[in-house]
Amino acid sequence: MPRNCTLLLILIFAAGCVTQPTPTQTETRSAPTEPDDSGETLVPEPLDQAVAVTEPPGRCEQLIESLEKVQLLVEDLDGKLSDNAGRLDAALQRLDEPPPRTSPEACLQDSGREVTDKDVIGGIEWLYMEPPGRHFRARVDSGAETSSLSAKDVVEFERDGDDWVRFTFEHDSSDPVEIELPISRKVLIRQASAEQLDRRVVIEMDIHLGDRLQRTEFTLTDRSRMTYPVLLGRAFLIDLYVVDVARSYIHPRYEAP
Repeated sequence: MPRNCTLLLILIFAAGCVTQPTPTQTETRSAPTEPDDSGETLVPEPLDQAVAVTEPPGRCEQLIESLEKVQLLVEDLDGKLSDNAGRLDAALQRLDEPPPRTSPEACLQDSGREVTDKDVIGGIEWLYMEPPGRHFRARVDSGAETSSLSAKDVVEFERDGDDWVRFTFEHDSSDPVEIELPISRKVLIRQASAEQLDRRVVIEMDIHLGDRLQRTEFTLTDRSRMTYPVLLGRAFLIDLYVVDVARSYIHPRYEAP
């Protein structure tokens, strides 16, 4: 309600209250007059007790007080609506403005990531492994923690007080190669297709990816049913490569001397 309308209502009710009678009036009742024998009328004395007639309290003061409270609420609501309207206009102006152009490097810095010079690696790459001194195709899987190598006939044994393992590396039409290496450690792996944990031996091997030589841990498992005999996990990729799954064989095959 506008402020002028509220003031007008207050004045109307105040004007009406002027014509109201006073709240309380006191009336004095007299006894009825009767003529005496001489024909004179006797004037009775006032009654000892006066009867007080009390008018009901007026409503004007209560209405004026209520209207004043309503006026304060209306003024407060009007101020809040004005503030919200100003903020809405500012937001609409920002929507009409074109967004600022930001470079990819700035986006990475804003997200807390550092811009690095990591090499790009494809979803499938050629590896040169020592031993056995051959090229094999490897699939890159950032979902796996440790890399894995296809192995059959895995046998653990002791040599000079150390734990060793002997296994046969064979895949597709390649000739089987028997490899003996020290055991680096053993791990328990839970596969999605099995409820029981799989105990695997971990070995270390030198591999060439392009011109880079890297010593990498592999778990030994039978991958004869898989397309690729070697899988490269996050432990191999960390701090060195960024994976582009849409590309393959980005790095050239290593040429052994």
